[in-house]
Amino acid sequence: MAKSSSIGTEMAIQDFGTMMDRKRAGAMNGDRARRAAREAIYVACAVAAIAAFAFAFTDPFVVTLAGYTCAFALFALSINIILGGVGEVPLGQCLFFGVGAYGAAIGMGKLGLPFEVAVLIALMLSVVLAAIIGVITLRLTGAYFSIVSWGLTGVAMVAATNLEEITGGPLGLFGFPPIEIGSLQLSDPQTYFAVTATILLLAIVFLVALRRSPFGAAMDSVRQNPHLARSVGVDVARVRLKAFMLSAPFAALAGALAVPYTQIVTPEVFSVANTVDGLLMVLLGGAQLVVGPVIGAAMFTLIPQAMNLDPNVRILVFSSIIILIMMFAPGGLHQLGVALRDRLGRRTDDDRSR
Repeated sequence: MAKSSSIGTEMAIQDFGTMMDRKRAGAMNGDRARRAAREAIYVACAVAAIAAFAFAFTDPFVVTLAGYTCAFALFALSINIILGGVGEVPLGQCLFFGVGAYGAAIGMGKLGLPFEVAVLIALMLSVVLAAIIGVITLRLTGAYFSIVSWGLTGVAMVAATNLEEITGGPLGLFGFPPIEIGSLQLSDPQTYFAVTATILLLAIVFLVALRRSPFGAAMDSVRQNPHLARSVGVDVARVRLKAFMLSAPFAALAGALAVPYTQIVTPEVFSVANTVDGLLMVLLGGAQLVVGPVIGAAMFTLIPQAMNLDPNVRILVFSSIIILIMMFAPGGLHQLGVALRDRLGRRTDDDRSR
């Protein structure tokens, strides 16, 4: 009798455990569904905002600047794959930005290739270059990785300055044929903005899916604690290399999409100042939010133009903002937004309890 009672107790415990597991799985599925719905709403809002901007603004300069902002936001996203993904500061990311810009310029101006073909070749070259550089530099971490990657941009700038027959030397390359993708003329401001904004939106959707994937979880574990990640079976070196190779074509595509705006490519595209601007955009918007760099890019380019700020004043203003954010909200505007949401949520709960 006692034996049957103990068996019944064990079965009850097992049933209770099974029920709790099902509830836990149901809650997780519900969270995923809510997260997916929220992300779908964000994407829909982004599409609506892009369409509204395209129809609301007719000033060619403003619309073209918005298109360039989308292109540079793509570069900021490439930086965040490394910074927000595996926790390294890629000061040499402008190297791939320059590869994309020069690839598009040389392909069109020297080889007579269509813009999209030249860009595709530049993207493949950037991945190969990232694999070679990554094997060498990713053995290092922290400041050592940043300094070495920074040094490589100096080598690229010197090479672009001296290879005059290929790169045009210090004067660079200019005087391109009409830049178009199929029947889309990128010289038209509205078309240029629509193309860059669409590509940026697709990149965001891809990166959101990446963060939800097992590889995204592996990157997050490497960023938080590489030693712990290695102890549970994560190949840290391979994850870091894959993230580096993934970031390269994003940066190269940004460089190529900047060409219709600048209409010239000089060795300055390899300047680390471009990477610093991208880093400021990431820190301003928040590295842990996929769209954080996009928010930072919009603030960094559109607001100074709207306020007609002098370049020196812009540097002073944004430097002060970055200092304040790093002191009080290291997570950027994303952290401030989350804190504000939580505070408003608590206030609403308190009002309801009364």
